[in-house]
Amino acid sequence: MNKSLFRFSVYLFIPLLLATTLFSQQLFFENGTPSHPDVLGYGSANRPVIDLAGDWNYSLDNGVSWNTVRIPAAADYSGRIVYRRAFTVSEQSVSNFSYAFISYGMNYAAEVYVNETFIGRHEGGYTSFEFSIPENIIQVGTENVIRVVVDNALTYRTTFPPRPNVSAWKNYNGILRDIFIEARPKLWIGNTNVIVEAIEPKAVKLLVTAVVTAKELSELPQLSSKTLQLSAEIAEASNGIAIGKPVVQSVAAQSNGDVTVRLTVTLPNAKLWTPETPDLYSVTLSLIASEGKKDSLIDRTMVSTGIRTFTKEKGTLLLNGAPVTLHGVVWVEDSERFGSAMTYEEMERDVALIKSLGANTVRIGFHPPHPFFLQLCDRYGLMAMVEIPNVEIPASILEEESYRALVTAAVKEMISRDRFHPSVIAWGLGDGSGYSEVLENSILTQLHQLAKSMDDRLTYAVVRGPADNAASVADIAAISVSPSDPKKFRARLQAFKEANRLRPVMVAAYGRPTELGNRNGYSDPNSQEAQARFIHQRYAAIKDMGFAGSFIFTFNDFRSDRPGLTMKPLQPTVHAYGLVESGRQKKVSYDLMHSVYHNQKVSALPIGTFVPEVPYVFVGISGLLLVLSAWLLNSNRRFGESARRAIFKSYNFFADIRDQFTLPLFHTTMTSIIISATVSVIFSSLLYHFRQDPLFDHLLTQLLSDQAKMVIIRMCWDPLLSVGYLTGAMLVWFLLLTVAVQIFAKVARVKIRLFHSYSIAVWTTAPWGFFIPVGMILFRLLDSAPYVPWVLAFVALMSAWVYLRTLKGISVIYHVYTPKMYMIGLTVLLVAAGAFTAYVDYAFAVTSYTEFFITRLLPYVH
Repeated sequence: MNKSLFRFSVYLFIPLLLATTLFSQQLFFENGTPSHPDVLGYGSANRPVIDLAGDWNYSLDNGVSWNTVRIPAAADYSGRIVYRRAFTVSEQSVSNFSYAFISYGMNYAAEVYVNETFIGRHEGGYTSFEFSIPENIIQVGTENVIRVVVDNALTYRTTFPPRPNVSAWKNYNGILRDIFIEARPKLWIGNTNVIVEAIEPKAVKLLVTAVVTAKELSELPQLSSKTLQLSAEIAEASNGIAIGKPVVQSVAAQSNGDVTVRLTVTLPNAKLWTPETPDLYSVTLSLIASEGKKDSLIDRTMVSTGIRTFTKEKGTLLLNGAPVTLHGVVWVEDSERFGSAMTYEEMERDVALIKSLGANTVRIGFHPPHPFFLQLCDRYGLMAMVEIPNVEIPASILEEESYRALVTAAVKEMISRDRFHPSVIAWGLGDGSGYSEVLENSILTQLHQLAKSMDDRLTYAVVRGPADNAASVADIAAISVSPSDPKKFRARLQAFKEANRLRPVMVAAYGRPTELGNRNGYSDPNSQEAQARFIHQRYAAIKDMGFAGSFIFTFNDFRSDRPGLTMKPLQPTVHAYGLVESGRQKKVSYDLMHSVYHNQKVSALPIGTFVPEVPYVFVGISGLLLVLSAWLLNSNRRFGESARRAIFKSYNFFADIRDQFTLPLFHTTMTSIIISATVSVIFSSLLYHFRQDPLFDHLLTQLLSDQAKMVIIRMCWDPLLSVGYLTGAMLVWFLLLTVAVQIFAKVARVKIRLFHSYSIAVWTTAPWGFFIPVGMILFRLLDSAPYVPWVLAFVALMSAWVYLRTLKGISVIYHVYTPKMYMIGLTVLLVAAGAFTAYVDYAFAVTSYTEFFITRLLPYVH
């Protein structure tokens, strides 16, 4: 008991000190390893590369002060970071090459300057981009300075993605992926793609397209008398053995322009790519200048690809013409050590773990991955589904014309970069977002048509419920399901399948989080065993119902900017949904699903001896307040009389205070402490009850900063902390109200003693004393759903009554007509509420997001 009293005192008197020490975090997760330009076909013997990975200077104050960081690196920072470093080039290189700046990913908006000349701006944190560097700004014989300004600030209306919601990923800042400068010939091979035109019994026909780009041809007199040709050569990627003869096509290059060249290549006896036999082929394109029998190589690039078909037939998915069921996981690009700036070794370890699990497909969550991850999927034989960050965005924002342009650009960048990967089987167009009710004109229809115009792969859109007909726009109908009740789970899936009979249906996400380190047996709903049991049961149900595929959410635990309410706040910004932890330690669910996927015997899970926690602190504090109040009322007649008059004869009581009637300071102070503690118990009980409520979680996310929400989360899960904080807040409120009464007394030209203002502030709240015994049982009442609305109504009525009593008390001591004071008080309240609503709606789009959450997401949470 002494220990509890000590904690209560600490929470009461130094909450601000505690709050400021909760949030110290690591700034950079430094990767710093060399770049791999070959991943996207950059760099070759005739294309030197200046690797920009390594040490950079960075500034958080726009260049006033500088520090050092190793790039790539993910920054746990919101706002603008300026990076700079130097590089050098030789005179020969400048005369023979043109230069391009290439990045595999910076988040979110990046501006690039070379020697303080602006060369380009890119929006979108997880797609690759390149900027041409004008020739006249590169300096020879001295250092060139490259400056990159990265800003990851997201808004609720104008950035894509918008500021993430509570269930989303962490919005890291920084230069997250490979970064380098490529020196390329002034006549070079640009964007390349490989398409399987036909798979015949004895051969496969490939269509290879490439863009040949030229600077001013008059500056290349050595080519004036030569014929340009583009050749394509196919070889097995595993051993480099060439297949057939190179195919050659003449090229008519254009000065300062692009020419698209198409070559049809036939592969005899080609091997098809499958998860079991992931055979790959390398396509080498060479740009050759010919003069007579003498050839000279101008440029060369290579693309790795595979040959396979992935189609649908009614409700079935077909890989190379054979039915296939997708057994997958959702992978999130995040690790404990490097954040989203994952190393090549970490990505390969993840792919190996997913493959070892027995999964045949990975759905890359939230945004396109590092391009090396898809290269690994190609090599390991892991089918991949890639999607844009169109996650839970209200239709009122998503369907705006300016916003459509951002989303469309993201789809174009995703497909143009990753379309030659055989592992990529489908493009994701949205996950839980709202769309126009007229689907023919919806952005989802527009995105589907755009994807089909660029690539023939299937598309999918993830919805939250069977009634959402957005799933019918895409090739694959996908649903994300969260109900904990098995019957509701099956019923929702059955309804979804019936609503989409003409297309393959899959469960894009199902799973549940764990409490970090909890191994208490599945009787504890937050344990690893409970998670494993949940996933196993849902997987069995999905399999029995004949779905085309399903994905466990998620493979790995991942960080988020937005702290979550529904788990104990050991690490509130870590979403522990994974089969493995952030450090890739395997959970019970990984081992269990490994057995399931490999058709092995599943070991029995321990049930444990879980006993739910009971917040006896509410009983103890309310009991103490009850005893203290009874003692004061019965032992001191004057205190009892003041309490009765304050509640039942308030006008006379306030008039006595106005007429300089002096209450003992001890009585008023004890009343303030009792009322403060009573109110804190009532509202702490409400916080404790709503600690796992998704709507409450959503509202906190929309209305509060992440730091403020973190404090509320800790209060929800720690009743003693909550009582301490709220008691302190109430005592501060009494002091602030006292000061406000004094200040406005000057305006009203009324002379009031400070102690009388304090007495009005405290004694007007006396009716809260009726809730002292209620505080002992309130948390039990809230456990019964029918009582919750009644409790909320009574608390709201009491709050309104106390507010009116405060106005009445002020009117009495100000000598103001009471109805007039009511009118003034209510007007001030309405104006303040209206101004607050207008501000949060303008700044955070609260109306759009809350309406979207209530109508589109909340019905499917339970």
